[in-house]
Amino acid sequence: MEQGANDAYAEPDAPEPAEVGSTFGEWLQKELTEKGMTLGALAEKSGITRTGIWNIVKGNTKSPRPETRAKLAEALEEKVPAYVEAQIESEAAAVPGFVWNEFTPSDLETVPPQGGVYVFYDITDRPVYVGQSSKNVRARVKDHQTRFWFKHPLVVRGAFLAIPDPALCLQIETILIKFLGKHALLNVRGAIKDLED
Repeated sequence: MEQGANDAYAEPDAPEPAEVGSTFGEWLQKELTEKGMTLGALAEKSGITRTGIWNIVKGNTKSPRPETRAKLAEALEEKVPAYVEAQIESEAAAVPGFVWNEFTPSDLETVPPQGGVYVFYDITDRPVYVGQSSKNVRARVKDHQTRFWFKHPLVVRGAFLAIPDPALCLQIETILIKFLGKHALLNVRGAIKDLED
């Protein structure tokens, strides 16, 4: 028996096969299209910048923070489907015991206000800067926003790993910088001097 177009709405816990594995950005784009809402209107209603929403819709930000997802869902007057949340959780569970999220560096509302290690990526998805803050990454990113290099296309998206232990945070940052070597353009010795927490 063939399923009708409305059957997916009758059983929200049993998504269509094409929906399984859908990203938050794909769901968000579908909701915007169905509601005839623009990115600008959603930005105004949610408090998330147009750039932050654009990064999610385009797939640059695959694992936005739960707070960001909640603000967007509330602005759309929708609930994020369980299959989308499951997809986000599967991508965010890269390191058991730690929380992994992505953010838009130019939109402080999407940046976690907690301690951890973060990486900025450029328009080609190349890591350009690795940093850490044992207390508040949002405050650190706010400081970066005043720097001459903090602009598109050099800083387009960010990734964050929450690490509650300050010593471990510093160790992981050091390891990441060593792994990236000269590929993290702004971590070359002497190119950037960061503030201490």
